[in-house]
Amino acid sequence: MNVAIVILFIGILLIIAEIIFIPGTTLVGFVGAALCLAGIVKIYLEAGAQAGHIALGGSLAVIGILFFIIIRFNVWSGIALTETMDSRVNDHSLDLIKLGDTGITTSVLRPVGKALINDREYEVQTLGHYVQENVPIRIIQIKQLKIIVEPLES
Repeated sequence: MNVAIVILFIGILLIIAEIIFIPGTTLVGFVGAALCLAGIVKIYLEAGAQAGHIALGGSLAVIGILFFIIIRFNVWSGIALTETMDSRVNDHSLDLIKLGDTGITTSVLRPVGKALINDREYEVQTLGHYVQENVPIRIIQIKQLKIIVEPLES
């Protein structure tokens, strides 16, 4: 019976680890649940129904208390993403450029990268080809928030 209690205890610890320390892996939680189930079944078989009921009720109580603590003390706030991005690329500065404006790449365009146009840095895109850094470019199309460029002929 001592082995069954140890198996049950390890299963509960693995469920706690899944919830608090390594959320999202599910493997640890499944292993913990399987160990809890195996421990409870082993207690039922070795010690009888009364001990099995006590083990089942106790483990359900411990898991219930854990969930209450998690919800009550907002454990997820430390690991949950609460901020959202509400800005977009090139959102407020497209009115400062027009078709035909020239600039220079500040990063490699693969096919998306950065370029300096009219003394402001923009995220730009080519029509599929790569352009090295510090290469002169020209705007050939502006659609929605995308600035399509091509390298200037040397």
